[in-house]
Amino acid sequence: MNKIYFSIVFLLFGCLVPGEFKNVFDPKSISGLLLASVGNAGAFECKEKSNTKSFGNIDQVLLQCNRELASLDTSFLADLNEQTFSNISFTKIGNDQLLIQFDPITTDGCYEVNLSSVVSGLGETLSESKYPIIVDTQLPTVSLVSYLPITDYTFFTARYWDFESSEPLNQFGLPSISGKLAPFIVFRSIQKISDTKFRVYFETNFKSNEPGSITFSFPNATDKALNVVTNTITIRLIGLVAGPYLNFGRSEFDAFQNQNGDVIAIYGYNSSAEILRRGSNSFQLTNPSLPEIHRGERGVMLDGKRLLITGGIKFSVATSLTESYIFDTETTAFTQSGSMVEPRHMHDIVKLPNGKVMVIGGIRDFTPANPSLYFTTLNTAEIYDPSTETFTQLSNRLKTPRSFSCSVVLNDGRVMIIGGTDGIFAPKDTTEFFDPNTETFSWGPSLPTPVGALKCLKLSDGNVLIYGAQLSNLSNATMLYDVSKNRILTVANSLYRREWSFALELPDGGVLFYGGAYRYNTSEPSRMIEKLDYAKSNSFYEMGMSRISVSKHSGVKFSDGTFLFLGGESGGLFNHGTDYYGLIE
Repeated sequence: MNKIYFSIVFLLFGCLVPGEFKNVFDPKSISGLLLASVGNAGAFECKEKSNTKSFGNIDQVLLQCNRELASLDTSFLADLNEQTFSNISFTKIGNDQLLIQFDPITTDGCYEVNLSSVVSGLGETLSESKYPIIVDTQLPTVSLVSYLPITDYTFFTARYWDFESSEPLNQFGLPSISGKLAPFIVFRSIQKISDTKFRVYFETNFKSNEPGSITFSFPNATDKALNVVTNTITIRLIGLVAGPYLNFGRSEFDAFQNQNGDVIAIYGYNSSAEILRRGSNSFQLTNPSLPEIHRGERGVMLDGKRLLITGGIKFSVATSLTESYIFDTETTAFTQSGSMVEPRHMHDIVKLPNGKVMVIGGIRDFTPANPSLYFTTLNTAEIYDPSTETFTQLSNRLKTPRSFSCSVVLNDGRVMIIGGTDGIFAPKDTTEFFDPNTETFSWGPSLPTPVGALKCLKLSDGNVLIYGAQLSNLSNATMLYDVSKNRILTVANSLYRREWSFALELPDGGVLFYGGAYRYNTSEPSRMIEKLDYAKSNSFYEMGMSRISVSKHSGVKFSDGTFLFLGGESGGLFNHGTDYYGLIE
C-alpha cells in the first residue's frame, strides 16, 4: 500500500466540520448504558494507540478499545465510510483492537471515520462514534495580495486589505497588529471571499505623515487540520521626512539631477546655484554671483553633468534675455554659451532624441501696465547644437503663439506642445506636434479645458499627464493624452485646487501630487498630498498633510523611487525647506 506523509490526531470533540453519515444503530441504547454501568468502569470507547500527533509514513490507524469487541460487520463499516475514504478496510485484531487501513489522503484536512456499528461484547455502542483523522502535510501561511499600494498614507478613510492563505482555512479571525502605526488602525469587519481569501476592512487615523510600519500576526486563523497560521507580515508605509534647507529660497524653478544623483537647485528668483551631493545632508552654495536672471529661465541637462540654462528676464526690465549658460554640475564651472536668436522667458525647453535642444515660444517682452499686464508671445522655436554651442531658428513656425505652455518628447521622438496662452488671461485649448525629422509643426488633439501655466509629466506607459494649470478657469481637471488613441481626456478631478503643484510617478504606477495653490499667487496653497490611482480606479486619494503649505516648488525623483521636493512659496514667502517622500521606517 502506498505511503503518505501526514499526521493523525484524535480529539474527543471531533472535527470542526462534521461529516454527514447515517447511523443505523441506536447511538446510545439504554441497555448498553446499563450493561456498561454494571460490568465496566467508564464508557465504551476506542482511542488511537499511540495517541500522538506526528508526521510520518502512516496509511493506517490502530485503535485500542477498553472493551472486548463484538463481531464486526467490516463490509458495512467500509460502505459507511466509502464517501470519505477510498479502499478503506476494517480488521479486528485480538479481542480489543481495530485496524483501519485506507488509500493515502493527499488533501490536508479533518476527516471523520464513522464507527457507528462498532459495539462491545456486552452490546454497548461507542461513546464517540465518529473519530477525527487530521491529515496535515504543510503549515498554513498568509500573504497580503491586494490593498491600496504601500505608498498610500490614508487619513480618516475606510480601507481594506486582502489576505490569501496557502491552503483552505477553517477559520480566519481578526489579525493582531503591532508596530509604530498600529495604534491608529481600527478593524471593522472581515469578509470571506473564498476558503483561501479574506478581506479585512479597517479605518485609519494617522496623526502624522511620517514613515511607519504595521506588523500583522494571525493567532485567530487555522487551517482544516487545526494548525495556527504562524507567519507574520510587515508593511512599511513610506512618509514625509524633512530634508536639508536650501541656502536661498527659490520659486518657479526647476531642480535637476546629474549622473551621480546630485540635486541641483539654480535660479528661481535668486541668481545662484547650490548642490546637494549624493550622500550629503546639506546644500553647498557653488556660485553665489551668477549672471542676473530674475525669473522665467528654462534649463535642461545636456548629458550626465552639463546643465544648459536659457533666457529669463532681469528684475524691472521689459525685454527678455537671449543669453544661455552651461553649468558643469561636477566642477561647478559656469560659462556663457551661444545666444538665442530671440529673447525669451516663460518658454519651453526639451532635449531631442539626437541630443540637441529645442526652445519653444515664450515671452519676448512685457509691460506691467495697470490694470493688467501686456506681453508679446512668440510663435517661433530654435534648436541648440551642444557641439557648436549655437542656436538656429526654425523656418517653420508654431501653429499659434504660446507662452506658459508645456512640452514633452514622446516615445516616437515627436515633441508635443500643450496649451499655454497668448495673453495672460487667454488660456488655450489647442496642442501641436513638432516632427524633428521634417522640422514641421502640425495640430494635435484639443484639450477638454483651456489651460495655461501648466505642467506635463510623461508616464512610464508613454502617455502624458497634464496638470497644475493656473490659467484654467478655476478647473480641478487632471487631463491625460492617450498616445494610442491620439486624444486628450479628463482622467480625474483632483480633490483640491493644485495650481503650481508638482507631480511625480510612484513606483506602483500611481502619481503623487504635492503642494499647489488655489489660485495664482495665492497665500493659501493646499497642504493635503494626493495620489492619482492612475490606470486603476483613476480616482484621487488623500495621502496625508505636508509639513507646510507650498506652491511654485520643484522636485526630483531618485533612482530608488523616492522623491525630494524643494523650495517654492509658502504664505507669500520663499520657502527654504525641502522634504523627502518615499522613505520607510
